[in-house]
Amino acid sequence: MQNSMRYDPMIERVINEYSDMVYKLAYARTKNKYDAEDVLQEVFLRYIRRKPEFQGMEHEKAWFLRVTINCSKNLFASFIKNKTISFIENQIGISDEERVLSEFLLKLPVKYLTVIHLFYYEDLKILDIAKLLELKESTVKMQLTRARRLLKEYIEMEEQNV
Repeated sequence: MQNSMRYDPMIERVINEYSDMVYKLAYARTKNKYDAEDVLQEVFLRYIRRKPEFQGMEHEKAWFLRVTINCSKNLFASFIKNKTISFIENQIGISDEERVLSEFLLKLPVKYLTVIHLFYYEDLKILDIAKLLELKESTVKMQLTRARRLLKEYIEMEEQNV
């Protein structure tokens, strides 16, 4: 019996290139390291099964972001999430300010957290986020504005409580 799994340097390159990005986005969307790991695994299984052809590095990155978002949506649709594992517990070596910001980010609805993550952490432009999420640019701008407004409110409430 011949082994059907052979070493493929392209797969190794893609995993090295995108695993961190995929995991962070999945984690931002699921707020759970176990679900994020499941999404990460599913994204790369889809890549290996389909072996898509890309028109360049931007197209490749967009594919991984889109599939990550879709896999995260599928995870949410499959069952009601149990949010017992904190996003914060899994962050090592971050400052207190970053930890507080992460706590505020976790309070955001997933749609706002997604656009914040793509804009600030993945450095995507609004047009690219709109294409990726299949939304209008104006919708992405509004979600970013609302997310920022909510974050500001959270910070102000925290300052009043101190």
